[in-house]
Amino acid sequence: MDRVLVAEDSPEISKLMELTLRMEGYEIMQAFDGIQALALANAHRPDLILLDVMMPGLTGFEVARQLKANPDTADIPLIFVTAKHEVDALVEGLELAVDYISKPFAVPELAARVRAAMRMRKLQEDLKASNEQLSKLAVTDALTGLSNRRGFKEQFDDELWRARRFGHSIGFALFDLDRFKTVNDTWGHPQGDVVLQKFGEVLLKSSRRVDKVARFGGEEFALLLPATDESGVSVVCEKVRSATEELLIPVSSSTTGETIRLTVSGGAVILPHIEESGVEMAHLAAGLFELADRCLYQAKTGGRNRIITRTCSDVEAAQIGAGLPPTPAPSVADENEELA
Repeated sequence: MDRVLVAEDSPEISKLMELTLRMEGYEIMQAFDGIQALALANAHRPDLILLDVMMPGLTGFEVARQLKANPDTADIPLIFVTAKHEVDALVEGLELAVDYISKPFAVPELAARVRAAMRMRKLQEDLKASNEQLSKLAVTDALTGLSNRRGFKEQFDDELWRARRFGHSIGFALFDLDRFKTVNDTWGHPQGDVVLQKFGEVLLKSSRRVDKVARFGGEEFALLLPATDESGVSVVCEKVRSATEELLIPVSSSTTGETIRLTVSGGAVILPHIEESGVEMAHLAAGLFELADRCLYQAKTGGRNRIITRTCSDVEAAQIGAGLPPTPAPSVADENEELA
């Protein structure tokens, strides 16, 4: 049942509003001054507020401004209630309300304006829900329900900044299903989709709640491990590899109970900490991607079904991400010259 807060200092008018709106099927709360109206609105979050402009304690305008300044109550629609001689004063406050009604009012008019405001609220809520759903779909892989590349990038950037702020290590891994093309060629793309979904489940089960999992496209997946050192990254990646190797996926079209077995290759890079305050974060992220991809390539060319990991510094990753050659380590002669 929709709930309406009637904020009106006149007991007679408030009672008339209450009776009218109860007949319309609304649940009614009543306030007789601005302070009480504000308290009830904050405590109960009504679906609509009928707000008398001139009330003791706080005026309707003052109540409206405070409600709009609070994110929890900002979306509650307001209808100002005012005497006819006060209508001109409403101009300054109409941006705060969806409508107004002047006293004395006809009962049918009151009911109609409340119904219209409720319909508008419902439309706005539906629009907000649709926009939220669209925003979620924009960063979600439709097949697996994991984050897609765009969503993962947002998470990756956030975690890099967090690692920089708190001095945490961070791990990043890329996984690629071995010989996945054979699955599609042998059993068809629908069966290949099942395989991708099952591997997505393996990634989720093998990782922690704080980790970020994504499908980049095709058979390539990514895993971000915040506040994780080299040993921790290796443990999680090995869990992914071994769980994939043990996976048996029934072939839906098979009449003889055939199953698909998989292996996966992975490349992981660990950034112990971000020391250089001047390092470009976009270059750092790009460098970590590039280094993980190089490790993945080594795993593929080294026989597949294995994980290759490496550690890098923030400066090295940023230079690679910027397309620059890494700074060479100082030679013994250079070190001796510095010590001389």
